[in-house]
Amino acid sequence: MKIIFRGLTLLLFFSCTEKASEQIAEGAIQTQTYTENQLENLQITLDTLKVDVGEELVNSSAYYGFGLSEDGKSIFFSESQSSEIHEIDLGEMKLLRRIPFEKDGPNRAPDFVESFDVLPGDEFMLANYAIQAIYNDQAEKIQDLKLRAEEYDEIDESLGGLYTYVAISPDKKKAFSLPAPFGEFTAGLAVLDLESKTGELLKLPALDLTQNFRVTFSQNGGITTSGDMIRMEKIKDQLVIYSGSTADFYLYDMPSDSLMLLKFDHQLVENQKKGTFKTQAGSQEERVEISGEIRKQINFYGFIWDDTRQQYFRFGIKGNGTNDSGEPRPSDVFLFSYDQDFNLLGEKKIEGLSNVFFNGFFFDGKIYNYRPVEEDPGFVVMTLNY
Repeated sequence: MKIIFRGLTLLLFFSCTEKASEQIAEGAIQTQTYTENQLENLQITLDTLKVDVGEELVNSSAYYGFGLSEDGKSIFFSESQSSEIHEIDLGEMKLLRRIPFEKDGPNRAPDFVESFDVLPGDEFMLANYAIQAIYNDQAEKIQDLKLRAEEYDEIDESLGGLYTYVAISPDKKKAFSLPAPFGEFTAGLAVLDLESKTGELLKLPALDLTQNFRVTFSQNGGITTSGDMIRMEKIKDQLVIYSGSTADFYLYDMPSDSLMLLKFDHQLVENQKKGTFKTQAGSQEERVEISGEIRKQINFYGFIWDDTRQQYFRFGIKGNGTNDSGEPRPSDVFLFSYDQDFNLLGEKKIEGLSNVFFNGFFFDGKIYNYRPVEEDPGFVVMTLNY
């Protein structure tokens, strides 16, 4: 593992044997900011598409987690309530197939899915607290992952389960997760070698501020937390580890086994949240009130890669509280664009857009966001013109 710091012209490499991952807070790659705003004259149009499911009965509200096929022409959804995966052809907008998984026996799959990843060759990683494994498109288990701390040397057993926000490398040799012991904050990025059963926990100090913008209410042994958290997404052969609290994020490159911190200087919005909030609420009502105040500051979402433009896009949102009747006011929605090296190209506040595009993906140069249409699966499609 190489940990990369870069401040202007400084570039340093550290090996894992030196445990340099704990020093990463000292530097970062400073991205460039636009001189001409690419999105200054952005115009958008919205369309709604309905998926043709034929005679199939589909619980369109139960889709949880998705991933595109290798050729980018279809999308796979985990149907969490029935242990199935559904494949939808994006060009034809129809349900191609349902892949049912076994609930007992050697090929047993999770009863409900907490983490879902699509791998080359139409293979899938399904994980929850009880089962973490890779399956082929015949629903056969081909690799048992056993994502628990005690299974991996150099991983502290106190971390417990490693099945939160799991991603698998395309060659199926490594797994990555964001472990968080019960009731605690994310411990870091766990990098697990599935062959040698060894691992390393990489600290993410630039995202530690996230703890200041989340609030928890505890009662009768149960915990409810709202606000920001650290998340991870896999884009091509890289991992983006980010938080809604800050524009800055970590980029893990799988081929080079390196971790980089990238920093931003947005002009339209703040680069991170500020202020002090209670992190322990005395009631559910207080938790809701505090989280509403947190949402009034900018909240950054994940990156979306557009293969046709060879660049990234990202949404952000600011809440505006509630009106006199208690209904939420429309939020301020922002779109940001970046080149393939994550240099900022443009930013734009989008008027009249509801919060529907924050788990989106690109197909044919347009942003698709899943949303059921009547009782069938569907998508809201955003066309960008600038």
